[in-house]
Amino acid sequence: MEPLEAARKLASEMERLLGGRLRSLLVHGSVARGEAVEGVSDVNVLALVDRIDAATLKSLSPLARRWAGAGNTPPLLMAWAEWRRAADAFAIELSDMKDAHVVVHGGDPLVALDVDPVALRLQAENELRGKLMQLREGLLLAGEDSAQVGRLLLAALPSFTTYARAALRLAGRPVPRTTPEAIEAAAELIGAVPRPLLHVWDARARKEPLALALDDPLVVGYHEFAERTAAFVDALHGEAE
Repeated sequence: MEPLEAARKLASEMERLLGGRLRSLLVHGSVARGEAVEGVSDVNVLALVDRIDAATLKSLSPLARRWAGAGNTPPLLMAWAEWRRAADAFAIELSDMKDAHVVVHGGDPLVALDVDPVALRLQAENELRGKLMQLREGLLLAGEDSAQVGRLLLAALPSFTTYARAALRLAGRPVPRTTPEAIEAAAELIGAVPRPLLHVWDARARKEPLALALDDPLVVGYHEFAERTAAFVDALHGEAE
């Protein structure tokens, strides 16, 4: 089933269970950007309801299990009041949603929601360092297993492209609609070479496996892109002070 059609069906089933308590349901991420790869990309759904309690979770649990069992990411479920306070805690995610989302039920909850640049920088700074450490740890453990190195780069790519878009926002630069264009724009901003990430992006889009040695120029450049993104965001901390 086509991703947006599946999301509309999910919204219909949630409305049947909750009635008017379902305030909004939207799709975000690669599907909303028109970049979804069948069998690779997640269908990311945000559902906003009037309140969340044990009875609500029990009512929605069978539906959520079926949705996840079909290979989808479990729905992100939030209460309306909770959502209104979420801009500082989920600044990266909300920024991405504002740029690319499709509302399939109810009103658009992002229209009146503003993201604080300070909150965006703090989240990007914290998460980037952690993701960079994970990348290094994964490469360290992959060692001479070139197939594992390739799988690691493919798996980490969505996170680092998300942080690349965050860096562009923090610099006051426009964020291109497509991920390859965002990679190129971010590379220019941080002084990195875009080719390694673009190569991995193309392999992901074609659903082709990668096998790369640890010292392959693509691996070196991928790691340098991640390092330079983290360094750029770190430098903004000093400017803010």
